Amino acid sequence: MPYLRAFAFIAAMAAAFVFVVPVQALARRRGWAIQHRIQSGFCRAICATIGIRVMQIGALPASGPRFVVANHVSWTDIIALASLYPMTFLAKSEVAQWPVLGFLARLQGTVFVPRGSRKDIPRVNAALCAVLDEGRDLVVFPEGTSSDGSDVLPFKPAHFEAIQGYGGATIAPVAIRYMQGERPIDVGWYGDMTFLPHLWSLMKRGGVRCVVAFGDAIDLQDKDRKQITRESEAQVRALAQMIDPSRL
Repeated sequence: MPYLRAFAFIAAMAAAFVFVVPVQALARRRGWAIQHRIQSGFCRAICATIGIRVMQIGALPASGPRFVVANHVSWTDIIALASLYPMTFLAKSEVAQWPVLGFLARLQGTVFVPRGSRKDIPRVNAALCAVLDEGRDLVVFPEGTSSDGSDVLPFKPAHFEAIQGYGGATIAPVAIRYMQGERPIDVGWYGDMTFLPHLWSLMKRGGVRCVVAFGDAIDLQDKDRKQITRESEAQVRALAQMIDPSRL
């Protein structure tokens, strides 16, 4: 089975570069709405080929654009979220250099931020405001790094300035957990891991469920950036704890 998944993944990526990428690039340049369906459809296909089944609990708030704040477990968080809704992501600048995935991230309009560079925060926040101004939903991972998913790490407040700079957006908390059966699992790619062995390990595992839980919109009235950060973290942590493997 993992060999079939590997073949399907290679075939999907080859087909994407031959057929999907040119159409998506044109759709983005022309502003065609089909770009959103292409993004979600492609991400659903990739999730299926590597053996991840995405399960959705709740939904994004109705009013947009949405400023989505989520915990971060793995690179697969991005394709899982984008398989459910067309979204734009904030990612570390190294992602832009990743083979294949970096190219696809750039194609989707990802906003890149240098890790640990405080002087770039105003520029990045201005870019985030521009995304919201275009009416696109935006995803940030305020932990600033990935984890094994067993807990939600403290949120960093830096990019919450963007939501204050754009008054028309809605903050949407989201929790992500990975399960196999009723057992939480770690699907992260971090430390000294190289990508291909990590991807092969994920394919061999199979039967992985990515549970994505959406919470209620966070009220921004009369709150400063740090208050919004604390409340967002608390909401995401509560959502993560709410996910009951025995009921999924």
